[in-house]
Amino acid sequence: MGVSHPKAPWVPILLRSAIAAVYGAVTIFWQEPTVAVLAVAGGIYLVLTGVSVWRMSALAKTCGVALVPAALLAAAAVYAVVGVLVAVVQSVQVFAYAAGAALVFGGVVELVLWFRARKLFVPARDWLITGVVGIGAGVLLPVFLALPDGSHAQALLGVSGGAAVITAVILAISGLGLRHDASLSRDSMEASKAVN
Repeated sequence: MGVSHPKAPWVPILLRSAIAAVYGAVTIFWQEPTVAVLAVAGGIYLVLTGVSVWRMSALAKTCGVALVPAALLAAAAVYAVVGVLVAVVQSVQVFAYAAGAALVFGGVVELVLWFRARKLFVPARDWLITGVVGIGAGVLLPVFLALPDGSHAQALLGVSGGAAVITAVILAISGLGLRHDASLSRDSMEASKAVN
């Protein structure tokens, strides 16, 4: 995958992928979600996404681009704070606007970092897609408040869950590819030591 990395960048990538996949599955298979389901599931998803982005920020300290760790920490904080807010307040309007704003903010951070750091920090190569998906979902969440009152929770879960599924797939492919590359690199290093 080009630039090698001294740590395992696939761990936080697969962590975020798993978090998004679980949330996406909940949004798909929950038949008649209530506002409480929307708030709690969405809040947990945002908090755990914040944790995974925070883990990535710790890894990013070694990438050589000073902006990356600080920007990822800011995005992680926004995700976590908004996650707690939507879980506590439990309102479709708060979810649509606050979670939408968090997704837009996180998406913009990922797009900027993709542009600035993709050649120096391997995980940033996927942030074009995840950034656009986050921005798209964040912009669409408030739009769905125009639907009839009884369908808000289901619509908001559908939009945020759909974005989570796309993010999960992209990051799973990337994380598993990086994990495979890391194992090949480790095997070739062990083979060269055995020969010498």
